[in-house]
Amino acid sequence: MAKKQKKFEEALGELEQIITNLEAGNMTLEESIKRYKEGMDLATECLTVLKKAEQEIFIYEQEGYKKLEGVTK
Repeated sequence: MAKKQKKFEEALGELEQIITNLEAGNMTLEESIKRYKEGMDLATECLTVLKKAEQEIFIYEQEGYKKLEGVTK
Protein backbone atom coordinates (compact mmCIF):
# COMPACT_ATOMS: atom_id res chain seq x y z
CA MET A 1 0.00 0.00 0.00
CA ALA A 2 1.32 3.44 -0.93
CA LYS A 3 2.17 5.93 1.78
CA LYS A 4 -0.27 8.81 2.23
CA GLN A 5 1.11 11.97 0.69
CA LYS A 6 1.95 14.65 3.24
CA LYS A 7 0.91 18.24 2.92
CA PHE A 8 3.55 20.31 1.18
CA GLU A 9 4.28 22.46 4.21
CA GLU A 10 4.64 19.41 6.45
CA ALA A 11 6.98 17.67 4.00
CA LEU A 12 9.05 20.83 3.56
CA GLY A 13 9.33 21.28 7.33
CA GLU A 14 10.53 17.69 7.74
CA LEU A 15 13.02 18.17 4.91
CA GLU A 16 14.39 21.32 6.54
CA GLN A 17 14.79 19.47 9.84
CA ILE A 18 16.64 16.62 8.13
CA ILE A 19 18.99 19.11 6.47
CA THR A 20 19.66 20.78 9.82
CA ASN A 21 20.39 17.43 11.46
CA LEU A 22 22.68 16.31 8.64
CA GLU A 23 24.59 19.59 8.70
CA ALA A 24 25.06 19.29 12.47
CA GLY A 25 27.01 16.07 11.90
CA ASN A 26 25.88 14.44 15.16
CA MET A 27 24.52 11.21 13.66
CA THR A 28 26.15 7.91 12.88
CA LEU A 29 26.93 7.12 9.27
CA GLU A 30 24.04 4.66 9.12
CA GLU A 31 21.59 7.19 10.56
CA SER A 32 22.91 9.88 8.22
CA ILE A 33 22.34 7.64 5.19
CA LYS A 34 18.84 6.75 6.39
CA ARG A 35 17.94 10.41 6.94
CA TYR A 36 19.51 11.41 3.60
CA LYS A 37 17.28 8.89 1.81
CA GLU A 38 14.23 10.21 3.70
CA GLY A 39 15.24 13.73 2.71
CA MET A 40 15.54 12.80 -0.95
CA ASP A 41 12.10 11.18 -0.84
CA LEU A 42 10.65 14.33 0.74
CA ALA A 43 12.42 16.55 -1.79
CA THR A 44 10.95 14.50 -4.63
CA GLU A 45 7.50 14.73 -3.07
CA CYS A 46 7.82 18.51 -2.67
CA LEU A 47 9.03 18.93 -6.24
CA THR A 48 6.09 16.91 -7.55
CA VAL A 49 3.64 19.10 -5.63
CA LEU A 50 5.33 22.28 -6.87
CA LYS A 51 5.29 21.13 -10.50
CA LYS A 52 1.59 20.28 -10.23
CA ALA A 53 0.88 23.71 -8.73
CA GLU A 54 2.88 25.36 -11.50
CA GLN A 55 0.81 23.53 -14.12
CA GLU A 56 -2.44 24.58 -12.42
CA ILE A 57 -1.33 28.21 -12.31
CA PHE A 58 -0.39 28.08 -16.00
CA ILE A 59 -3.85 26.74 -16.87
CA TYR A 60 -5.55 29.44 -14.76
CA GLU A 61 -3.45 32.12 -16.46
CA GLN A 62 -4.38 30.86 -19.91
CA GLU A 63 -8.07 30.74 -18.99
CA GLY A 64 -7.81 34.23 -17.52
CA TYR A 65 -6.20 35.62 -20.67
CA LYS A 66 -8.96 34.09 -22.79
CA LYS A 67 -11.62 35.69 -20.58
CA LEU A 68 -9.85 39.06 -20.77
CA GLU A 69 -9.63 38.84 -24.55
CA GLY A 70 -13.39 38.29 -24.67
CA VAL A 71 -14.02 41.35 -22.50
CA THR A 72 -11.71 43.68 -24.42
CA LYS A 73 -13.11 42.81 -27.87
